[in-house]
Amino acid sequence: MPVETEITRREFLKTGAKTSAGIAALSTVSLITKPERVFGANDRVRVCVVGLHGQGWAHVEQYSKLPGVEIAGVCDVDENVMNQRLAEMEKMKLPKPQTFVDLRKALEEKSFDAISIATPNHWHSLQAIWGCQAGKDVYVEKPCSHNWFEGRELVRAAEKYNRIVQHGTNSRSGLPSRKA
Repeated sequence: MPVETEITRREFLKTGAKTSAGIAALSTVSLITKPERVFGANDRVRVCVVGLHGQGWAHVEQYSKLPGVEIAGVCDVDENVMNQRLAEMEKMKLPKPQTFVDLRKALEEKSFDAISIATPNHWHSLQAIWGCQAGKDVYVEKPCSHNWFEGRELVRAAEKYNRIVQHGTNSRSGLPSRKA
């Protein structure tokens, strides 16, 4: 039989606020494509992957398997990492994407429909907001934000610019996480 410990409401709120601020702040963001913006079968979604190390490379690998998705751009501040990933993309026989070391320049590219953010955590909210402002739909890795303010600002940007924003929460619904 598990040992039950009593936790006060105040203790719960203190710890809960720290860990769930970003998720709660995004409660109004739709995670399902809006019906009026569904792409036709012949359309391609042109995505720019931002951050090409671990999780960003996983984005490239997964997007490359999806029909109707083109990895049209890649962006990483480390040109050595970018060159390594471009060589790997060439081995995978993927079309050569446009390259950027500055996300702001990538966001100026009108042909990108979306950005996929897998940069260091402290950049997630700001880059997602910039994506919305640039007219791009956004996929942003966890954590989406570090506090209520960042999360609310991203929600406001998604609403103001009528953008789809999806927040990645992979590995959060497995048994160990649910038990925790």
